Amino acid sequence: MSTDNDIIRRSRDSPAVFGDLYDRHASVIYRYAARRAGDFAADDVTSETFLVAGEKLETYDLDRDDARPWLFGIATNLLRRHALSS
Repeated sequence: MSTDNDIIRRSRDSPAVFGDLYDRHASVIYRYAARRAGDFAADDVTSETFLVAGEKLETYDLDRDDARPWLFGIATNLLRRHALSS
């Protein structure tokens, strides 16, 4: 099984591989967002988290095997913006 950094490394050249990262972590990001902002906002936050992550693949520290802290950081920032706009 590939580590998250393997997926991210391969995604930089083959964007379709990024779907593996989504498949692996979308449900946990969704649950995190739903607990903080409700189910309706969780859909948007989850989608935006992976959109932002996909745009920032080059900034990911490939020394880290687990992308969850990075994804949670992105989701937290999005939730903060969501709370400010509500």
